[in-house]
This record gives sequence, C-alpha cells and structure tokens, in this order.
Amino acid sequence: MGISVQPARLRTGRDKGPVERFFRTLREGLLEALPGYKGPDIHSRGENAEGEAFFFLDELEAMIREWTAAVYHCRPHSGLVDPGLPGLRMAPAQKFEHGIARAGYIEVPRDPDLAFEFLPTKWRTVQHYGVEIDRRRYRGAGLPAPGIRSPYAGPVKNGWPFQIDPDDITRSYFRDPGTRVWHALTWEHAPSMQMPL
Repeated sequence: MGISVQPARLRTGRDKGPVERFFRTLREGLLEALPGYKGPDIHSRGENAEGEAFFFLDELEAMIREWTAAVYHCRPHSGLVDPGLPGLRMAPAQKFEHGIARAGYIEVPRDPDLAFEFLPTKWRTVQHYGVEIDRRRYRGAGLPAPGIRSPYAGPVKNGWPFQIDPDDITRSYFRDPGTRVWHALTWEHAPSMQMPL
C-alpha cells in the first residue's frame, strides 16, 4: 500500500492523531460491515469471529483500495473547504478536480533518479585513479574496476557512460548496468573547495 513506518515519539499522543483518526474512519466505514470483524475491544466482538473470517490479505487490501476510491474520496470532509466558499464542504476527489481546474495537472516522475538521464553524457574509460572528464578526475563507490569490459558499444572503445551536470562540476554520475543504481563520483579537488561553483 506504499506505507512508510515512522516511529512515534514516546508519550506524545499527537504524533499519531491523523493515523488513528483514519483507522477509525476505515473501521466505521468499511471493516465493521465485513464478516469476521472482531472490533476494537472484547465487547464489540461477534460470537464466531474466527469462523466467519475468510478474506485473504490481498482480497482485504483490494477492498480497502476500492472503498477508498469509491467512498472515502467521494464523501465531503470537514477539513476540505474552498476559501472563497467557506460553507461548502468538499470531498477529496472534488478538491483534486478543483486544483486541476485552477493550476493544471503536474506529472511527477515516478523515478526520482530520472533527472540523471537528461544530463549530458561523456564516454570515458576507467583508469586506476578513477575516470577523467574534461581534465578533472572523479572517483567514488560504484565505479567499475579498471580492466572490466564495458557492455556498451559507445563512441569510445571499452568506454562507460558518465553523466555530467554542467552547473555542478564537483560530481559526475555513473549508473551500474547490473543493479541500475546511480552512483555519485566526486571530483578529487572538490573537498578542498568550500565555495559554490
């Protein structure tokens, strides 16, 4: 479901307020109507909760997703108001449509490293000291060892592609062809420069 875990601070109840409120909304809007629901305490438990439970986790996740899209996002929320119409309560889907109508749709790249693909490419061979690009030597973790054959058929024999940001020459970027992970390589003189370039 795309959830990240962030521990709450000890004895700080307000850290979990929004999450607990959503759990209550989910419980009251969907879970209480499902067979096998146990409830938040022993008094809410049905007679044969274990016998009635028959949903697998993937089925339950699909139901929660469907309920979120069909019910939760279509029901007005007290916290979603238009400053121009303070008496109007809006559903999350309406607020989203309102935002699209006012500002347009902005597609956010799903891969945070996509920007590296658009940087200029320099083809270079890897040496024992690292890689030299425009008379600057770069090195760092993730750089292939000298002598390892490049799987690329670029303009340089046994060359590897390196991305260079023209606005920041202190780093070059290399993508490992096996893991597809980007590595930042540092210019050897960058640590001694304590000023922006």
